Amino acid sequence: MKPFRYIIIPFLLLFLFQQTHAQAELKTDFEQAVKLLQAKDYLQAEKAFTDLLTKATDDGLKKYCYIYRSMAYNGLANYKNSVADMNKAIALDPADLASYTDRGKAKAFAKDFNSARQDFLFILTKDTTGKQAQAAFYFLGKIAYQQNYFQQSVLYYDKYVALDSTDAEVYFNRGAAKDMLMDAAGSISDYTRAIHYKPNYMEAYANRGVAKINLLSKKGNVIPVKNQTIDACADLKRAKQLGDDTVDDMIFIHCTSK
Repeated sequence: MKPFRYIIIPFLLLFLFQQTHAQAELKTDFEQAVKLLQAKDYLQAEKAFTDLLTKATDDGLKKYCYIYRSMAYNGLANYKNSVADMNKAIALDPADLASYTDRGKAKAFAKDFNSARQDFLFILTKDTTGKQAQAAFYFLGKIAYQQNYFQQSVLYYDKYVALDSTDAEVYFNRGAAKDMLMDAAGSISDYTRAIHYKPNYMEAYANRGVAKINLLSKKGNVIPVKNQTIDACADLKRAKQLGDDTVDDMIFIHCTSK
């Protein structure tokens, strides 16, 4: 999935501090805090944004401090505090749909799936075709999968694909949901699309190989013979070549000489 909330970009920094002359002295500290977050030094980033929040008076600056501190909390697996910070960011700017995406993600990380779903459904009341709609469909698909609602997961990914037909990860995720629905042919098609957009997609090769074996078994070949599994074995061996050791048993059973 393509990222929907980008780490602060230069023109936004410039805009923030042009609009906040009284806070210009915080620009360097803010940039340093963002660099810590980009470097995944989440503990120090959290401390830096906390310090900034004791000094910030401008609502725009405070909003981004809360957003980026929330991301630092996510990195520290402190999802309760992450959600709390996104609540504060939303209170400062309720119209920013990206903040609902960020809060929904934090809730999903905390496995508060029902509450996360509400954030993403809210986004869809405001946006049905833009980047935040894509994010909503993506995460609703993931949440549905986590809750074993596989058909619903497929439907959400269908809506995502209608907006962006080039996302390898979404095809992979939809293929996995179809696997759970025993739709081997459908999953093979999705894994093939994932590989088209990401040629070295190790997991897609592995899953497609297994799906091809399952499709043969579904057609009555409980244990397919070697000359039936050539295509599947090519996928499994490619996955192995790319570094996936989990396919070793499948290769041994279906791809070694009988």
